[in-house]
Amino acid sequence: MAVFAALAAKLQQEPDEAITSLAIVSRMRELVPEAEQVSLTVSTSRGHRTLASSGPSASEADALQYALGEGPCLEVAGTGGWLRSGDVGADGRYPVWGPRASELGIGSVLAVAVTDRDDPLGALSLYSSRTGAFADRDVVDTAIVYAVHATTALSSARHASTLQTAVSSRHVIGMAQGIAMERYGIDQHQSFELLRRLSSTANVKLRDVAQQIVETRTIPHDRSDESDAGAEEWTADPAGD
Repeated sequence: MAVFAALAAKLQQEPDEAITSLAIVSRMRELVPEAEQVSLTVSTSRGHRTLASSGPSASEADALQYALGEGPCLEVAGTGGWLRSGDVGADGRYPVWGPRASELGIGSVLAVAVTDRDDPLGALSLYSSRTGAFADRDVVDTAIVYAVHATTALSSARHASTLQTAVSSRHVIGMAQGIAMERYGIDQHQSFELLRRLSSTANVKLRDVAQQIVETRTIPHDRSDESDAGAEEWTADPAGD
């Protein structure tokens, strides 16, 4: 328990999702020496992807599962729980992926779900080059408990990243508003309405419009021969109604 507490504290110190993910797979290798390589798969709206991997064979084995639609990490990522294969090349559950993974030098695999409030987020895959690995139930239990801490760390990193992005976006939008206010002599509300309308017209995210204004110090579609008319228009009718 002391080891897991220390690991959890260490993981939570990482504010970045990519750094946290790498730490997660590295720590798993330390906890389970049989795991020669470890990868972290996450489910997205576009399918699955490997967020972090400790080695090329793990990444390739993951990629094969995604391409073939078959494999232990895909199963646990979708349903939760855990799965073990002590001989992937001869495992009848994976008739296509198993032999292909064996050619990569994978002998055994243990896949453990990464879940958030019982909702599967992805899976941690532990790979070994030898057959018969991960047979000890204590090893499985260790991986399951660790996955809980990994989920907490990953969720915290994502939350921190989201907050950081939100703060950054507000800052950029505020700077763009300042440029528009100075350019056209309009107030804060009018400047925001200007950005919003430019975003809608160009079908571009508001933050991206703001970023362009900040970088170029110009308003999109604003020409020097139209500047006076534009200023007049936005001062008189900022919402464009």
